[in-house]
Amino acid sequence: MNDHPWESLEYLRRLAGPGRVVPIEVGSDYRSEDWTQEIMSLDKFLDALNPVNSDESGIPVLYMAQHSLFRQIPALRDDINIPDYVYASLPPPSSFPEYRPPVNAEQLVINSWLGPAGTMSPAHTDPYYNFYGRFPQSSLVPSLIHLSLAQVVGRKTVWLAPPECTPYMYAHSNSADVAAQSHNPAQNTTEPSMSNTSRVDVFSQQCNEQFPAFCEHVVPKAICTTLLPGDLLFFPPGWWHAMRSEDVSFSVSMWF
Repeated sequence: MNDHPWESLEYLRRLAGPGRVVPIEVGSDYRSEDWTQEIMSLDKFLDALNPVNSDESGIPVLYMAQHSLFRQIPALRDDINIPDYVYASLPPPSSFPEYRPPVNAEQLVINSWLGPAGTMSPAHTDPYYNFYGRFPQSSLVPSLIHLSLAQVVGRKTVWLAPPECTPYMYAHSNSADVAAQSHNPAQNTTEPSMSNTSRVDVFSQQCNEQFPAFCEHVVPKAICTTLLPGDLLFFPPGWWHAMRSEDVSFSVSMWF
């Protein structure tokens, strides 16, 4: 990646050009009451990611999460090759027989995730097949760039649990019986911003009187790993997943 150094903040500034603004999450956890969103200049956001500024007190955690950055900066998308696999028209998974891919022309949604250490996506589900990848920091590896992409500056820890854990995930939902729902649990209905999100802090493995079913039914089936340079993760729709950045990281996900 010497010619396309995604780890370089100056490279991102140069490709973006002056005056670019992006949506930024303010706060480390969107379930928190003090979490908010802000339209911010890209320069200001990148300044906050600079290690020189990261130790300054009073600076909130800023996260560019699930953003179509490549639509804003087409030259950045030119750095990657979209894997043929995302156009394979996979059959609906057995747990979601009425699955439909994204409705845009490509039937593909590409999102970027850029933030400092400590940024987290709490356990939630998505309604699509998902490639989630990380790209080598210092070299271009063709076999990997044809799968998925993310600039790696560090590590990202991923927690996963299968769809059958849904009744025990204590989701933010108005439904009294999640297990009785016949629709895809990855689809938000009663409360669009939170009904697919768990109230459990899965990284702390909360096994207490508040979430007893989580400990009994989810923990034995859950898996956790840390993505390193060049790693790629694939998971079907409806899988519960949570992400935590261990260092500054730039990741790309592909819904298809």
